[in-house]
Amino acid sequence: MSYSREEVKAITDKVIDMAKADAVEVEFSGGERAATRWANSSITANLIEHDQEVQITVRYGQKSATTETHQFDDASLKSAIEQAQELAKRKPDNPEMMPLVKPPQDYVPVEAALPSAVDFGPAERAMMVKKSIEICEKKGVLAAGYIPKLHWTSAVANSEGLFAYFRYAEASFILTCRTPDGTGSGWAGTTGIKNVSSIDAAALTDVASEKALRSQKPRAIEPGNYTVILEPRAAARYLSLAMPSFNARAAEEGRNFMAGKERGQTRLGEKVFGENVTIRSEIGHPVLRQTPVGQDGLAARPVTWVEKGVVRNLYYDRFWAQKQGKTPTATSPNMSLSMEGGTATVADMIKATRRGLLVTFMWYIRPVEMMTLLYTGMTRDGLFLIENGEIAGPVQNFRWNETPAVSFNNITMLGRPEPIHTGEAYDNPGTAMVPAMRIDDFTMTSISPAV
Repeated sequence: MSYSREEVKAITDKVIDMAKADAVEVEFSGGERAATRWANSSITANLIEHDQEVQITVRYGQKSATTETHQFDDASLKSAIEQAQELAKRKPDNPEMMPLVKPPQDYVPVEAALPSAVDFGPAERAMMVKKSIEICEKKGVLAAGYIPKLHWTSAVANSEGLFAYFRYAEASFILTCRTPDGTGSGWAGTTGIKNVSSIDAAALTDVASEKALRSQKPRAIEPGNYTVILEPRAAARYLSLAMPSFNARAAEEGRNFMAGKERGQTRLGEKVFGENVTIRSEIGHPVLRQTPVGQDGLAARPVTWVEKGVVRNLYYDRFWAQKQGKTPTATSPNMSLSMEGGTATVADMIKATRRGLLVTFMWYIRPVEMMTLLYTGMTRDGLFLIENGEIAGPVQNFRWNETPAVSFNNITMLGRPEPIHTGEAYDNPGTAMVPAMRIDDFTMTSISPAV
């Protein structure tokens, strides 16, 4: 199911015309969510959902309220609008409410709905699963996997005449392999790909199954500080921990890592990470779909957050930007993220390591102290000891306590960026380009029973 620009504009125009308020905003979303799941060498679920929704926000002065409906007939739209109008009149004034974004907005053209992803159906997903299962059966491992597909349309419109339309399609392949005795586990995957033909299910299955076989019967080693090699999935989760601190308001109010020594000051322009750390938000990346529509319908633009370790930009929402006399940042720090990498492979990093750990996956990550970006989490799905440039064998998983504020000054090697989600889920916004990282002095605090 797809919605043309003309179809969506007809719906948003109707809502705006029907509403009786000082100002009206409409957010449209709709399309197809689909997925194939499998476990124990057979497909367990083949899901497809078609959904559509409009969120309607009406304003009276500084009062506003939002309602939503999944039905677009006149009666349903009228009911949702009337409910929003009644609610808005009873709301207190919002002193931080900003005026509607006005056109024109110069949106970057982004080709994000490629035929290979739009047409990626259950038959194509089943063929990927078949290839994967055949490899797993030959190697004697059990596998559980997930192939989500999203073909989605979103739009923002308002009574000032703004209309922003974006359609995209993407798919992912995620696989966990386990040995029959339950002591070995391996993960592999790629996420948020708009050109589905670039997903190599057989190669990913080889990686996950080999990790599972190599991670059997891990031995315990002592906690402590290790050189770690974070594969891209682990590195993406770790990178995501640093990005909330780029909020300018929290920094200027002294509430996050980017706060300066005095209230109102920030670390903008300060070198806080190592020379090899450059982090950007991009628009229209050739691998990832990246929306050109930013906050409140502003045109998103590329942003360099960190350049060679120096903080170059902080995120200003529209209210805080106006209050501080700044330009609002249309692109948030968790949009379209890309970390600059290097040319090293994981194999190169292993060869360069006298003693360390190869970390393939991180999970159950939780904040400890946000002013220092201190987090705790665990490893899983294959943790390997490195000695004298070689994998010495599997070891039991660890709980770790560490902060990107320190680690991103201790990166000694970087790989080529790969597409991977930064969040815990795989089928929501958050796909980024992230390289594998070799980091010195990473603190492993205790053994974890995870497999």
